[in-house]
Amino acid sequence: MKTSALQLTDLPTEILVLILSHLPAPDLLACNTLNHSIYTVISNCVFLQYSIELYKACALDNKNCTLSYSEKLAMLQQREEAWSNCKPSFHRVVPLNFTPGSVYDFSSSVYLLGDHTRLRLHHLHLPHRAGQAPQWYLFPSDDNRHIVDFGLNLHEHDLIALVTAELRVQSSSTSSMLSIDLSLRQFSTGQYHPSAKVPSIHVMVSELRWGSPSINLEIVGKYLALVTTFWRNANSKCTLTVYEWQTGKVVMDINGNPESYSGVVFISEDIILLPNTETRALELWKIPGPNEHPPSAPLRQLALPRLMPQNILRFISCRGEPNPTGFIRSQHYSDRPFHYDPLDSIVLLHLRVHGLHLSSLFTIFVHRRSLLNLLPPHAPFVDIDVEKPVPWAEWAPPITFCIDLGGSIPSRWITTTCGQRFVVLPSPGDDSDESNAAEDDLRRKPRAIVVFDFNPHNIRKAERELEADPDAKKIVNRERRVMDAQEIFAEDIVSYLPYVVAATADKYRLDGVLMDEDRVLGLQTDFEGHIKYVEVFHFG
Repeated sequence: MKTSALQLTDLPTEILVLILSHLPAPDLLACNTLNHSIYTVISNCVFLQYSIELYKACALDNKNCTLSYSEKLAMLQQREEAWSNCKPSFHRVVPLNFTPGSVYDFSSSVYLLGDHTRLRLHHLHLPHRAGQAPQWYLFPSDDNRHIVDFGLNLHEHDLIALVTAELRVQSSSTSSMLSIDLSLRQFSTGQYHPSAKVPSIHVMVSELRWGSPSINLEIVGKYLALVTTFWRNANSKCTLTVYEWQTGKVVMDINGNPESYSGVVFISEDIILLPNTETRALELWKIPGPNEHPPSAPLRQLALPRLMPQNILRFISCRGEPNPTGFIRSQHYSDRPFHYDPLDSIVLLHLRVHGLHLSSLFTIFVHRRSLLNLLPPHAPFVDIDVEKPVPWAEWAPPITFCIDLGGSIPSRWITTTCGQRFVVLPSPGDDSDESNAAEDDLRRKPRAIVVFDFNPHNIRKAERELEADPDAKKIVNRERRVMDAQEIFAEDIVSYLPYVVAATADKYRLDGVLMDEDRVLGLQTDFEGHIKYVEVFHFG
């Protein structure tokens, strides 16, 4: 008696779903095209559909969220569709009830802003539903020292690290000194963080005449990276110090020349990107492990475009959001259903170039994963020949997008990217009707909010939409882009990284925009540059 061979589709649906659930999402997508039976099984299984949608959004499931897979799937699809069409689900205006200062951050659905006293931080917990009214709260810290800057790690550790300054008068000296310290606090309580064995860490003492230091601070896993720069003192060093914040131990200390370092981005748990203004290069450093010696040189140096002789690179600011998590990869303090994968997120670099008759803001976008791919696989912790940075033309064109935002775009707000998106206000048009504008609004024209998206899945989706409807309000660019060097660079800037760009249908009178995973914050300022109110545009 002949027996027919058992086919995969002959298995009970429950067994077939179990088998498919162990496949990586790209293979699951490929199975969708095998035959109608497999397609039907995948289409009817919420968990498999959620896995596919996570993959296309370059997002990761949050196991700490107790929502069902069907609820998570619906939320993910709604969020990605809202971003795709640049159509917020609701819009709120939140006025300020205090006089703001200059320090701020925007991460993990929390917007923090210092006030004019430099002693207090105010924060908004931003809504996820239209019925929720956002309110300002005072961060409950009992520290009476001036806050120079701060860094956040809310989802992983419920941590805020305050960089504070206190005036000290030296009896044996005519000059006053500033004591710069780190205060490690639990964000939810304001108290010293229970995991920090040394909750107050002394950083340095500086002379008052140097002014307050420029600080850049990032926290990933057990590491806290602190960049300290004094712009008024040409003889001071720029320093990068990496701490194990839970123990207070310094694991890496880099001394740069004056005005060389001003920012840092974690590319992974233990690889950092350190832009060097002096050498005009991006340095990739590895944080040493327990049995490794601190490095004396970066693993790689990536040259930035060459400037014309009369031009100067004044500073480089950088940002990547969300940050990687530590090796344990826990989002213990987040109740959101999913988060964008940090390795797929883009890094933004603002380069401020000054010349004889110009000031230009040149912006570079590159994926974290692309930077990691420039390192040798399983790179050993040994210093390699890095005397010559890799020329821009050899490493950058295939993996970067470059744009000249001009000299008028404000660079005071760097939190303009999250995941693979970037938000910007375009240059004002000349066709706006100003007849009903309030007096304070006459200095600004209404503008759409523009969102760039570098997610390859969203780019392909937009291409399909444009094929079906050529009038769709989106632009896709896959072409070789050449940015004219003009009087800035000594070479044409070529980049190939594709993107899709969309804009809101409505226009708004704003001076700046910020972004996180779920929303855009629009900022309007007064004549002195102080923020008057915040507009919340929710997409998630």
